[in-house]
Amino acid sequence: MTIAATTPGPAGRPAHAGMSGQPGTRPGSGLGPARQQAIHDAVCQLVPTAARLTASELRSVTAALAVRRELWADLVVRDPEVRWYLPLHRSRSYDVWLLAWERGQDTDWHDHGGSSGSLAVAEGSLLEYYRAPSGRLSHRRLGQGQAVAFGPGHVHNVGHGGTGSATSIHAYSPPLVAMTYYAATDWGLVARETVAIDGPDGSGGIDRLLADARSGLRRLRPDAALAALTHGAALVDIRPLEQRTAEGEVPGAIIIGRNVLEWRLDPRSDARIAALARPDVTIIVMCSEGYASSLAAASLRRIGLDATDLDGGFQAWQAAGLPTRPARSPG
Repeated sequence: MTIAATTPGPAGRPAHAGMSGQPGTRPGSGLGPARQQAIHDAVCQLVPTAARLTASELRSVTAALAVRRELWADLVVRDPEVRWYLPLHRSRSYDVWLLAWERGQDTDWHDHGGSSGSLAVAEGSLLEYYRAPSGRLSHRRLGQGQAVAFGPGHVHNVGHGGTGSATSIHAYSPPLVAMTYYAATDWGLVARETVAIDGPDGSGGIDRLLADARSGLRRLRPDAALAALTHGAALVDIRPLEQRTAEGEVPGAIIIGRNVLEWRLDPRSDARIAALARPDVTIIVMCSEGYASSLAAASLRRIGLDATDLDGGFQAWQAAGLPTRPARSPG
């Protein structure tokens, strides 16, 4: 998996990529002060502003804003070549986005970097393909006036779902800072790229994202990680099968795909691994080189876990002469 310093749409793919011949996404222009204040006032009447919002609270935001056409209808730009988006509101606890959709436009498979979210269809219809808690891939059509909400482990691919234009309102808490994109394989969804997201103020970039993630981590070099493991910590390997096959594995490491990491380790998730999804268990996240693992560990800390990552990743562990073995085939 790679990490890119690109700016995607809020629920979309990086600006340098495209789907079905689409060249990518197009950001809208900024809001004027009067409109910013109107949207801020409307949102603050719905939810508190100082705390992380639940999925149901996010749904109330998107559903309410979807019917407030005077706040967004004149801002929408219809572009048949690229999917258009515009950040509407951002606070410390959540952000809100406006998206426009034309035929053939979709997002590709992605998560939301550990944020909960909601989307409401304000015009037209959308088609959402998503991974159910069981791991099975499913889909649903969302018509005008419908809103859905999801937790931090949600992975989906949203696309235009009808014959006419569509518009949707999206909200996330905490505000989006990164998303991981996935490739559909015979083994399921495999993480392929993590992108940093610029907020409305333009302050983003992968260097800032990594610095922010690592500022809250006490990262462990291989020898310190090994010592922590002897005292009950758990080493969680988030590399995809293809990478583990090429590089090898650490004996005793617990393999959890990056696309389901929060889902498996959130103590509130129905799909949690009970022995690990506990605040009293130290989780050490490992990737290949120690980049994606920092973002993942920061995400786990945001849902209340004692998490850090392996500085230098599997390659540093192997270079230190610590035990490894060839990857084992699933099943």
